[in-house]
Amino acid sequence: MFVFIIVVILLILVFLWYMWFLQKRNNSELQLFADQTGKLKENIFEDKIKSLEEMKLTGASLESFGKGKQDYSKLQNETVPKLLAQISNAINRNSNFNVFGAASDLKKIKVQSQDVENEFNDIDAAFSKIVESNKQNASTSEVLHGDYEKLRKEILTKSFNYGPATDKLESELNEIAGFLDEEKKLTTQGDHLEARQYLDDAKVKLSMVKDQVQLIVPLFKNLDKVFPGQIEEIQSVYQKLVQQQYRFSINVDEEIESVNKNIAKSNEALGELNFDVVDQLNEKINTDINNLYDVLSLEINAKRQVLKQQKPVLDYLNHAKFQHNRLDEYIQTLEENYILNEQDMADFKEHGQTLSRIVTEYDQDVQSIADKSMVFSKAESDFKEIVADLDKIESREKTINDNLNQMLSSEEISKKSVDKYAHRIQLQKKSLEQLNLRGLPEDYLEYFFMVSDEIKKLYDALNSERINMEEISKQVIVTQEDLDNLVEKTRGLRENVVLDEKLLQYANRYAEQADFKEQLDTARKLFDEEFEYEQALDVISKALESKEPGAVDRIRDTISA
Repeated sequence: MFVFIIVVILLILVFLWYMWFLQKRNNSELQLFADQTGKLKENIFEDKIKSLEEMKLTGASLESFGKGKQDYSKLQNETVPKLLAQISNAINRNSNFNVFGAASDLKKIKVQSQDVENEFNDIDAAFSKIVESNKQNASTSEVLHGDYEKLRKEILTKSFNYGPATDKLESELNEIAGFLDEEKKLTTQGDHLEARQYLDDAKVKLSMVKDQVQLIVPLFKNLDKVFPGQIEEIQSVYQKLVQQQYRFSINVDEEIESVNKNIAKSNEALGELNFDVVDQLNEKINTDINNLYDVLSLEINAKRQVLKQQKPVLDYLNHAKFQHNRLDEYIQTLEENYILNEQDMADFKEHGQTLSRIVTEYDQDVQSIADKSMVFSKAESDFKEIVADLDKIESREKTINDNLNQMLSSEEISKKSVDKYAHRIQLQKKSLEQLNLRGLPEDYLEYFFMVSDEIKKLYDALNSERINMEEISKQVIVTQEDLDNLVEKTRGLRENVVLDEKLLQYANRYAEQADFKEQLDTARKLFDEEFEYEQALDVISKALESKEPGAVDRIRDTISA
């Protein structure tokens, strides 16, 4: 119980200390607001108001000043006294230990004090703006008047730099002068805020005109001097070229007229200060002038090249015709005895047509040059195409000539190959005849006669009235492969026959045995009557191995040795 009482007493003491602390803090803050608000009660704007009244304001400045005075009077006579009363009430409540109520009032007082302070600041800013406008107007007006006079003098004395834009620039100068006159009038009347607006307008307009002047000078220089000078030069050169009977791929007179029209349009747009249109037209004018220079230069350079290349092209053409005709004679000679490659002959025929066309085109161009009616750039292009076509013909006809020579070489090679084939097949025949066989296997005979027939056909093809070397060359390769296979078959057949004979002779020692005799008779029949030497070898080999394992290999080894 005693402890509980002690705890309660401590809590009460803490609470009383906290209430005392809040009272002190509230009192301190409320006293601070009372002092600050009390200062606002003083006539802090008295000097500014007196100074502004002496300026004899009018218009927007007077209106802004009147509103500020009215707002200031309301603050002094109503808002501030009311706020001071609220602060006094809060201080009394705090003194009577109504600290929580005083704290609530303090929060409201903070907000209201800030609002009052903001209103005072707004009034101060409005008064300062009027005063500052007056000072700034005087300074800015002097600078703008100086800039205006300088720019006006430059435009009037150097109007030759601005061409058709001069009138528009003078009109804008008059507009600036109007702004400055109105500013002076309003300043005299005391309407400094409205005067400031006219100064701002004059400043913006003055800056814009300065920028326009910077743009106009180079644009007009192009329109007045550069472009006309270039056109004059082009016309002079063009007239000289016409007198020298040059011809052109375009109507130069019409192109020059088009450029002059665009120069006039660009001048008109410049007079209206329509810079986007001027830029577009000037870009087109510049491009068209460059194109005209290119056209004149092209024809001058083309004439030099045409006169320089005329004879070399003719010599090349004559050379190509000579080579073509010589190859034609060669082909006609070979065609009597050979069937020539279809693609080569088709290309050669096309070359003849191309050469005829080239001769016609060249003669027409040369005649036009002589008649002074040729556009030299067209002639130069034609000559380049002729040379390119002749290059292709020369390269292809060299290939055709090489193919023909290769064909003749192939004929000699093929004849030697076929003779070699005939000799080899005879060797195969003799090698078998040496075995004194009663006959040969059917499949071997078929293959032998097939190869023999192939060799005979090659002889016939090589001795025909018109030789087709393309087909013969293919068949020579096929026959070579077939003959190699025949040689291999002959070797295998000889080996089987020799081994058969050895095995059959060796097998006689087992001929009295009934089970072996049947196998021996079968093998003899296959060898002597059916000529199936490989099957006979298989039968007798199995029979001998059943009686005497390893005998077949031993006998084969004696043959190899």
